[in-house]
Amino acid sequence: MNKKRISAFIACCMAFAMLASGCGKSTDTPEEELTPNIITSADNTTEAPVDTTTAAIVTDDNGEAVTGVGGNPITTFETEAPSPEETLSQSDIEALVTAETTTRGQIVEAAVDASSRYAYNTLSDEEKGLYDAILEAASSMNFKIRVSDDVTMEIWAKVFGMVYNQEPQLFWLNSKVRVGRLYFNETDTDKIASMQKEIDKTVDKLLSDASAKSTTYEKLKVFHDYLVLNSTFEKTDELVAYNGSIYNAFAKGTSGQGSIQCSGYAKAMQYLCDKAGIDCVVITGTNKEGSTHAWNKVKVEGEWYNLDCTWDDPILSTPVTTYLRYNYFLVPDEWINEKTHFNVNKRTLSSGETFSYFTPPKATASKMNYFEKNGMVYSDIDSAEKALKKALDDAASQGLTVAHIRVSSKSIYDTMKSRLKDYQSYVKDGHSDVKGVADNCNEYMNLIQLDVKYN
Repeated sequence: MNKKRISAFIACCMAFAMLASGCGKSTDTPEEELTPNIITSADNTTEAPVDTTTAAIVTDDNGEAVTGVGGNPITTFETEAPSPEETLSQSDIEALVTAETTTRGQIVEAAVDASSRYAYNTLSDEEKGLYDAILEAASSMNFKIRVSDDVTMEIWAKVFGMVYNQEPQLFWLNSKVRVGRLYFNETDTDKIASMQKEIDKTVDKLLSDASAKSTTYEKLKVFHDYLVLNSTFEKTDELVAYNGSIYNAFAKGTSGQGSIQCSGYAKAMQYLCDKAGIDCVVITGTNKEGSTHAWNKVKVEGEWYNLDCTWDDPILSTPVTTYLRYNYFLVPDEWINEKTHFNVNKRTLSSGETFSYFTPPKATASKMNYFEKNGMVYSDIDSAEKALKKALDDAASQGLTVAHIRVSSKSIYDTMKSRLKDYQSYVKDGHSDVKGVADNCNEYMNLIQLDVKYN
């Protein structure tokens, strides 16, 4: 019996087993149009009646074609049925189904066990069971999950959203939300393996660089600097299949710009932290305009901090590799929650229902913040101005873009803000190639940041 016929027969047997066992939720359950965490939808998946004349189209238990990126039918199994004379015994069938499941069951292994994740341990036992089922199905590329009638769209969206956000190794998982169903951007395991090799090449280099550092702070800085310098924020549909994943973050290596959304930055940071043994979670929310956003919380020397690589990466039409800023590198909740980052870990469904994914760990410390750690916080105007002028001179002499310091009070911040023209004149007078400076100050952090512009 040829492989195509065996594969087809296995597929038929597996589909029949799923139908026989039943699915607790109706297959008419509507899809949730909103994605869990990204600015633009990654849903390029469409469903169409199966074309029985096309031998390789995969169908679900409703007879609908399962499609991948761009709406193209997935061709994992052949639809050709075995001829009557080519029969298999029950033991043969069981052995082949087991082999098929094993082959597809270990696509990519997670760096950490889900049960060790902070987010996972905020779930109820029932939610943990659903999380485990979704994770297992996504890891082995199963499209259907049997769920009970108690699993509502809200419960599914919450738990699926947590898997989608907190398991960055599942870069092929599509963000489309439908109870009991999973969608994938890719199902060719050979292609996924090839993509994983591209990821590994960059990640292994970063982990090697980080292993040479003695502290968690320094390791995180290696990861942060890579993501800022080698990524470009991209929210168009052109790269929608992978710009919310680790693939676009790492596949370009260190010689190109990977186009990613905020979830891509956050998942990439978590993936690196998972590999490096650093506690990390992905947090979601919105900005002032209500657009969805994602960032991280990381644990450094026993304390949690916020880390937002997206907002440390300037959105520039042409990437500037000398532009490194640390506005959101290890900051407490007080500096950002409901000031720049809103609706923390909350999700609103199209039905109007709102829920929280989980309560994030509190971030109250600031001692590991970039500016405090490096002695760049000033408590009087004279020392602050002296430090800023030195930062401007250093930036201009080295061709760098950013000159920044923090001050300890709003009054000092306001005074320095009122003197920005004086600082511009200072650096222009001292450096003939400087065209001017741009104001990128942040009042919530008492951060004075001037971007140096060159002729």
